[in-house]
Amino acid sequence: MRKIMICICMMLAVALDCSADGKTYYRFEGKMGGKVSVVIAFQVSEDYDDLAAGYIYYPKAKNPAPILLVGNKLADNRFMLREYQPDGKITGDLYFQIANEDAADGPTISEGEWSNQQSDATYSLTTLSSPYDMARTQMYMPDWYEDPMVCEDPAHIGREYSYQIWHLGSQDWMGGHVSFRGAGKNKLHFDICNAPSHIAEGKSDPGRPAVLEGSEFEYKDVNECGYSFHCTIFKKFLVINTTSDYDTLGCFGAFTAFDAVYIKTKD
Repeated sequence: MRKIMICICMMLAVALDCSADGKTYYRFEGKMGGKVSVVIAFQVSEDYDDLAAGYIYYPKAKNPAPILLVGNKLADNRFMLREYQPDGKITGDLYFQIANEDAADGPTISEGEWSNQQSDATYSLTTLSSPYDMARTQMYMPDWYEDPMVCEDPAHIGREYSYQIWHLGSQDWMGGHVSFRGAGKNKLHFDICNAPSHIAEGKSDPGRPAVLEGSEFEYKDVNECGYSFHCTIFKKFLVINTTSDYDTLGCFGAFTAFDAVYIKTKD
């Protein structure tokens, strides 16, 4: 299961559309593994190719606050979400399956767990329950819930985005970062390095910045191998997906790519 979770960012290999608004909401509460009190609230958008995002909240933490979750809905109503701290560190992996969608008292988690690779802690998620009926709209979300899929205003795109994942082999934090600088109206220069284990890096050409369409852009031919990617920028994070053929990854170490969720760390 851990190996599956490590691939979560690579599952986001589809272009997103910031004009989408069709969403389904989920909310589960209880004690993970019967021990840790938690609220998990998130939304899924078919228009975003089943991108899932929301929050996990630990009410008994020393300083409780919603923690961002981003991931995907997969086949068979399975979900893969990651818990991102404000500095981009991934402190939890959630992998679970939702069942009983048509139940009068709401869906259930039929199997799944939360895990932390650094501490090797795991907790079952099957102990959580849904506290509302099947009219899954935002009105059933907690008071602290804020829509995580709001696309960023092009005039307020952050300067830096990053993520860090605990690397079991190196026993250290590794990850990637994206930095932007303005290049004119609706234009950005970028510098990207993604190194969860091996390194993929590239930047916009001096005379060829990325051109925004709303809050997203596609950039082609980053390097001599013709690597291309799509970037969608939300208020709290951005998602990068490879759009070129697999053989264009040959310029990067061990076929690493830019694909990942990066958290905004500097406005």
